[in-house]
Amino acid sequence: MISKHEVEKQLRAIDAMPKFFGRPEVRELPRILFEGEIIRHMTVGRYEGGWATLCATDRRILLVDKKPFYLTIEDIRYDMVSEVQYDHRLLDASVRLGTVHKTISFLSYSRDRLRDLTTYAQEQVMHVRAQPGQATEPSQATVLRGDELSEDAEVSLRGVSTVLSEARPRRGGVLRPLNPYRAPIIVRKRVSRFYES
Repeated sequence: MISKHEVEKQLRAIDAMPKFFGRPEVRELPRILFEGEIIRHMTVGRYEGGWATLCATDRRILLVDKKPFYLTIEDIRYDMVSEVQYDHRLLDASVRLGTVHKTISFLSYSRDRLRDLTTYAQEQVMHVRAQPGQATEPSQATVLRGDELSEDAEVSLRGVSTVLSEARPRRGGVLRPLNPYRAPIIVRKRVSRFYES
């Protein structure tokens, strides 16, 4: 937890200290931010729950909505972001942050601030994905021998071999698995009721 003075100092440095809307959210930020976390961009706007503050730090994106009787915090890590879409119009701009589980739409009347925040978020997402040594790379996969498999893994492998045996061969000997969701072809012939045969 960092101090309120440190949060206000960071917001003044990026010229994002809110005048009217967003003051309750700024008071809540010291309880949310980690020690050493730096605020890079912040803007006030609307999302599906009402007025809120969208804040991009060096570690994550925060959507903070503080009302008298409730508090909503959306914490979006940069490695969880799958889509960032920015649109601007005559008077406002919007950003859609897509993650695996949900999509957050945020509309702001500060187009330049929202665009800077979106650009920073895209850079951070690309930076996180370009880092070497992540556990999600295919070269990091663990290869097990047959004697190291558990009973569940052996059952799963038997299921895979059953699916492969039911697969139909295609030209060139390449197996093509059956698609259980593929609908059979239905041929319908529409005939007018005035048509006489």
